[in-house]
Amino acid sequence: MFTWLFMQTDLHHWLLNNPPGLLLADLLFYSIPVIYLIIYRYKNNAAAIAVIIMLLVNWCYVQCYTLYPINSIEGHIAWLLFPIVFLPQKEKIFALLFEGLRYFLLFFFVSAAVWKFVQGGIFNFSEMSGILLYQHNQFLTSSPGYWQTNMYFWLIQHQYVSWLLYLSATLLEACFIVGFFTKKYDRFLVLLFIIFVLMDWLIMRIPYFEISALILTLLLKTPENKQQPA
Repeated sequence: MFTWLFMQTDLHHWLLNNPPGLLLADLLFYSIPVIYLIIYRYKNNAAAIAVIIMLLVNWCYVQCYTLYPINSIEGHIAWLLFPIVFLPQKEKIFALLFEGLRYFLLFFFVSAAVWKFVQGGIFNFSEMSGILLYQHNQFLTSSPGYWQTNMYFWLIQHQYVSWLLYLSATLLEACFIVGFFTKKYDRFLVLLFIIFVLMDWLIMRIPYFEISALILTLLLKTPENKQQPA
C-alpha cells in the first residue's frame, strides 16, 4: 500500500529526468547517518528529529531505487527499519526496539522456509532448475561460455543436485527458528547468515549484502539483556 501511494507522487519519474535531483538524493542518503551522528553528539535533544528525517530519506530513496525491475525491496530492508531503534532516548525502549529487529530478522528467514513448504516448492524436484532458468535466462543467452554460466547450465541440467541446494537453503532458513527460543546460538546464526548471503549472490546473483546490518542484533547485547542469561 505504501509503495502504491508513493508511486502517485511520481517522484521516481521526476528523478529519472533530473540528474541534479539524482545527485541530491545520493548525497542525502549517504550523508544523513553522519549528520545524525553529529547531531546526536553535540545537540542530543534534536536527535529524534534527525532520525525521522533519516527514515523519510531512506524510505523515499529505497522506494525509488526498487520501483524499477533491477532490485527487490527485501534486500534493502535494513535501511528502512534500522533507524527506528535510534528514535527513543530511553535505554529500555531502545532495547525493546533492538530486540524487535532481532525477531524481524528471525522471521525474515523462517517465513521464507515456511513459504517453500506452503507453496510446495520443496516437494518439486525440478523447482530449483526452473528458478535458475527463469532467474538467469538473459545471462545464459548473453554470456555463454562464462564459468558462472556453465555452472548454471550444469545445475539446470542436473535437477536433483539443484534441488539439494534448494533443500539446503530451506533447512538453513528454518534453523533461524531456534532464535525465537534462545540467544545461545546467535553466533551460529550469524555464520548461517553469512553463508546464505554469499551463496545467494553466487547461485542466484541476488546481492543481499545490505541487510547485513541486521546481524548486529545477533552480535550485540543491549544494556537490558546483558544482565539476563541467554
